[in-house]
Amino acid sequence: MGPDLLIVLLVMFLGVGVPLWAVIDAANRPAVAFYGAGSNKVAWIAVLVVAFFLGVGVLLGGYYLLFTRPKVRQQFASMSH
Repeated sequence: MGPDLLIVLLVMFLGVGVPLWAVIDAANRPAVAFYGAGSNKVAWIAVLVVAFFLGVGVLLGGYYLLFTRPKVRQQFASMSH
């Protein structure tokens, strides 16, 4: 198992894992939390799925996880209290 195989496996894991994580996370959050965060749940899921098939899922999935998800989580936390 050489370093080239490890790089390929890492790229494959990121290419599938990041968008999959983002879609699962978005699907499990309530739509009202997205609305409160100034976003749209259905649009995010659709964009993430399309981006995955276009080969840019890791980029948009990463954007969702780093920037949109924290806002949605904050909205959900404030709704719970």
